[in-house]
Amino acid sequence: MKIHHPPLSRTVDSNALNPFEPSHVGESREDREGAENSFARCVAEIPSATHDVGIPSALSSVELTHMTLGVIRFHSETHVVSGPVRCYHIAVPIRGEIVCRYGSDEVTVKPGFAAVAAPDLPSLVSSWSAGAEILGIKIRPDVIEDELSAMIGRTVRSVVRLSGGFDLTEPGGRSWLSVLELLLADLADPDGLARVYKSHREQLERLLVTSLLRAQGHDFSADVRAEAAPRRWRAVKRVVDAIEEYPERPWSLNELAELAGVSGRRLQQGFHAQIGVPPMRYLQRVRMERVHRDLLDGAGQVSELSLRWGFTHSGRFAGAYRARYGETPSETLRRGQLVLS
Repeated sequence: MKIHHPPLSRTVDSNALNPFEPSHVGESREDREGAENSFARCVAEIPSATHDVGIPSALSSVELTHMTLGVIRFHSETHVVSGPVRCYHIAVPIRGEIVCRYGSDEVTVKPGFAAVAAPDLPSLVSSWSAGAEILGIKIRPDVIEDELSAMIGRTVRSVVRLSGGFDLTEPGGRSWLSVLELLLADLADPDGLARVYKSHREQLERLLVTSLLRAQGHDFSADVRAEAAPRRWRAVKRVVDAIEEYPERPWSLNELAELAGVSGRRLQQGFHAQIGVPPMRYLQRVRMERVHRDLLDGAGQVSELSLRWGFTHSGRFAGAYRARYGETPSETLRRGQLVLS
């Protein structure tokens, strides 16, 4: 299937990664295998099936937390045939044209059109015109899986089959390109927030991934397009239901996140948005309510009831109880006994 697409002059800045140390891949296979740079290793590890393989005349890259960015240019026309790579790869045009075949999709990477490859594709063929330059983006499979799981409210542990051609002239593609430009501009500025604060950079990286999953077609697109709020609520509600049913269980944040099918960070974000408190604080609140109810019903002594509902430290329990109800557990018990009598 050949993908046709309209031209567009908008591209990323060819100097985007200039502030970072350039990597020049050597002429010999041994030099390429010994490349220290992670993006150079990705280029070097491609198991070529032909001898018509050029050597990059320029390769500048930077390794971030969730992805690696690299600007690549070949000094002569190049033809490459390779086996599957171990990451998701996006080829974003800077200048010139590159013809790629990913599975059954043939894509021409040029201004206005990028290419996306998944890790399990059986073959890749590139025809690289002399002087053509791209920004290559490597994304680890687990990053794609984690972000998609958070978006759709269930765990994804399989390769996400994205469409090979990525139209940057469509609204979704334009939005994704804007996020990429923001990340690149912030990285290029020594005083930019992405350079100063790792957490800020990681947020931009995740935004680039989630924007890709919203803008580009793939086998989970229908789930992503569904209304987001109910999905997030289902993930939170799954945890709420479990806590309400078994508050005495020694839950950990990781166990609750696994139950919800999202990361711990995503679960905490969902609880803040839907409930107003983190999941572990919600768990403590439910436990406290059960103790309070049983004390009023005269269902046992203070130490017995606090242990029954998961409080293992009597001093911390007593302090938290008084802060919440304005009286000690013993006072609640006595008040409940007076009512019952």
